[in-house]
Amino acid sequence: MANYPYIIASFPDMVLDYERHPVDEKAVVEEVKGLLSESDGKLVDWLESGLEGSKLKPHFYRGIRQTGCRFLVEWFDFDRQLRLAKVDYLENKPYQVDFPELEKAAIVFQVDNLAQREKLLDRLMWDKAAELVEFDVFTIDTILSLLVRLHIAARWSRLDPNAGASLFQQFVDEVRGTFQGINAEQL
Repeated sequence: MANYPYIIASFPDMVLDYERHPVDEKAVVEEVKGLLSESDGKLVDWLESGLEGSKLKPHFYRGIRQTGCRFLVEWFDFDRQLRLAKVDYLENKPYQVDFPELEKAAIVFQVDNLAQREKLLDRLMWDKAAELVEFDVFTIDTILSLLVRLHIAARWSRLDPNAGASLFQQFVDEVRGTFQGINAEQL
């Protein structure tokens, strides 16, 4: 096992200064990458590329599958399905995708208030990122999930400081909660 326990335990310290100034998620990502092995750093690069959105082409999804990283494969499959469902909704077509969160997403798409709709979509994504590592403790998948949630919280910090502060507090609480029930002998 690499530095996973240390990295995960360090996340709150990396982001806690959000009340004084916005979190620079790129700096946090670079700090995390500096603590990872080269191969794990490449997985973070894949995640960051996919979060940019502009790189989500068929060859990207093939590349993700070739990484063999469970979190990345499942996360970007979910992300792709959610994006396709959103297109179907916007084009007023029947949904041509089927994934476990489709019913929730369909309800969110119907929210008239755009800001509220975006918050609900981000909540759906936040919950999925957490769900994918629900039974993981100190893995690269856990770190990738934390990075996804960090990006979501940072986005809301820029768009709505109050919503961002609330998400950052939840983020910190969730990371700290990772260590509940784990004693030093298990590290």
